[in-house]
Amino acid sequence: MGVKAITCHLNERRIFTRDGGRWGLAQIHAILTRTTYVGEHRFNTRSHKDRERKPASEVAIMACPPLIDRETFDAVQARLKSRHPMMTPARVTSGPTLLTGICFCAKCGGAMTLRTGKGSSGGTYRYYTCSTQARQGKTGCEGRSIPMERLDQLVASHLEERLLQPERLETILASVLDRRQERAERRREHLAELHKRITETDQRLNRLFDAIESGVADLEAPGLKERIAGLKAIREQARADAERAQAAIDHAGNQAISPAMVETFARAARQRIRLEGGGYRRDHLRALAQRVEVADKEVRIMGSKSELLRTLVAASNGKSGVIGVQSSVLKWRARKDSNL
Repeated sequence: MGVKAITCHLNERRIFTRDGGRWGLAQIHAILTRTTYVGEHRFNTRSHKDRERKPASEVAIMACPPLIDRETFDAVQARLKSRHPMMTPARVTSGPTLLTGICFCAKCGGAMTLRTGKGSSGGTYRYYTCSTQARQGKTGCEGRSIPMERLDQLVASHLEERLLQPERLETILASVLDRRQERAERRREHLAELHKRITETDQRLNRLFDAIESGVADLEAPGLKERIAGLKAIREQARADAERAQAAIDHAGNQAISPAMVETFARAARQRIRLEGGGYRRDHLRALAQRVEVADKEVRIMGSKSELLRTLVAASNGKSGVIGVQSSVLKWRARKDSNL
């Protein structure tokens, strides 16, 4: 099973997270890559002020009992890397083409890479071509080629004309905000249950202590100490869970998105995609789209709603909305419906 299959498996069976929320791809990926399970717990990994990752030299590693062996863990990491690498290779962020690393053949899933050719007049032509066909011929994939300028223009124009319109952005982001609100409500309900459990456990402990003080119960009676220890363990676990749930609620906050914010972001993003002298800003475009699939009769543009929301909020706060390109993301078209 892959990351997405695991996520669906848990959510479909209503196996929720500790704080009562639904599982997401990022949470499952974090669990699969966490070294704590092989006996190396890492903490102090981010700055408390800006939540930026700290250098490896500042990260503290504490030994803890392993739950799985290193061989299994390494095998999982190798499988994750081969299927869904989190970081794009360096050639993707520094290459000469706009869609390098995010453009794929819809038929075989292979990357669409740059190919050049010369016309009868001596001019050089650039194409995005299915890499599987280029390596293996038509036996590997019937493949397809499309002029680079044409596809670049098609993708950029579609983002400008369809996605970066205030009404469309509000529609797309509404579902994200609604899901976050639902998750926050489940967390609050779970937190209330934890507080109730703490109160009930305290009451049971107090009744036992009162019985011991009044002589009704004997502390040396068989099983009484174990019962008290068990209740204390339940209470402490509930308190720890409540602290985590409260921290998750506080961290999520209440992100309000106003129409003015959306309109300003849409206008600025449309302006920043294109360069003054022609061409496009690859970093800005990739903050909006993380995958482009080229089929025979259509081009499908996909991206992350959560990343779109994060980019909008960052831009509204005066921060850079440009992000590094990731390949493991939730998609606007996860069910092949139209979102752009």
